[in-house]
Amino acid sequence: MGPKLSGVEIRESSIRLVFGYQGRQVKETVTVNGAPLPPTPANLKYAARLVAEVKKQIRCGVFDYAATFPDSKRAPKAAGPTGDETFFALIDRWHALLELKKSTKDQYRRHKDLFWKVHLPDKPIKAFVHSDIKKALMQGTWKSAKSRNNQLSLIRGVFELAVRDKQIAANPCDGLGYGKVQKRKPDPFTQDEVRLILAELTARYPEPIVNFVQFQFYTGLRTSEAIALDWNNVDFNRKEILVDCALVYDEESDSTKTMVSRKVKLNSEAMEAVSRQRAFTYLAGGKVFSDPHYNAPWLYQRITNSSFWKTTLKRLGIRHRRPYNTRHTYASLALMSGANAAYMAKQMGHSTEMFFKVYADWIDGADDDREMAKIESAIKQFIPEISPEGKKS
Repeated sequence: MGPKLSGVEIRESSIRLVFGYQGRQVKETVTVNGAPLPPTPANLKYAARLVAEVKKQIRCGVFDYAATFPDSKRAPKAAGPTGDETFFALIDRWHALLELKKSTKDQYRRHKDLFWKVHLPDKPIKAFVHSDIKKALMQGTWKSAKSRNNQLSLIRGVFELAVRDKQIAANPCDGLGYGKVQKRKPDPFTQDEVRLILAELTARYPEPIVNFVQFQFYTGLRTSEAIALDWNNVDFNRKEILVDCALVYDEESDSTKTMVSRKVKLNSEAMEAVSRQRAFTYLAGGKVFSDPHYNAPWLYQRITNSSFWKTTLKRLGIRHRRPYNTRHTYASLALMSGANAAYMAKQMGHSTEMFFKVYADWIDGADDDREMAKIESAIKQFIPEISPEGKKS
């Protein structure tokens, strides 16, 4: 028996897919021409790919039950509406079918209500043409190409649902391209800046704020992960924490951004910060870090828009960077000190590929310094020193 495949249930002579749909767990047998697919190694790999695609389509609101499982008894019940559905009804139905985190779903709700219901008319979806969508996008005031791309992805998904439900033959968004997004490069603080920031916070603000910022600078946790950290996940003996949830838009998620929990080793600076924090929240249990102004756990919006952060940087004359750059600061510090990139990727919750992509400049810089040190060592060891007069000393 091979490794267990997520969402795949192996039967004696068939394979079943297990996934959540419309608030319930459902199971569907994988069939070909009406016959169950036997559980061979190749078929199991196919089933794993299929269930992953099903889950993705459900998250995006474009899943067509009848097309994916034509032999299922559930297919007729799951089919979409017929007739001349109007745009407002379609986009609301699309939103209701999304199976996403509440925070993400709330963002989509704001986009549909505040942009698309304003810039597109509530007419039958069959009446929409390509230029309707293009004109609506042109009315947006976009902060960046990414903002426009996000809105285009949303409306494309809305009309894709209508295509899948056989309400329209083609998606009116077809042919609309995405703008090129310039990736924001990591912008870490220097260690001198880190020391100045911590000293200024210590002099002017309550200790829980200092503890939180110091912990951020020396663990590289995402802001959402740090404010969700629970005392039950802190191991003082092993000097490590378990990161298994995040708190975004004031809603706690039972997973991290990458949907994978991880153990993070704590260095001496991080241990010092979390040890000092024990005096404030340990006995009460629950979240490690608290907002001293409200005597309650940090809220995501409050920490990301915190006045103490902006004020401190301005007072010190340090160029403003958002608190998330504490994460980049730790990564760059570790890499420049010679830490293994694969180890750091695991610590920070990145795939190795993504970590190399994001921090390539620091990895290359650290490698360059180490290689030059080797060359310098070789020069001193094997090449005799030459005096200014050209004589060997």
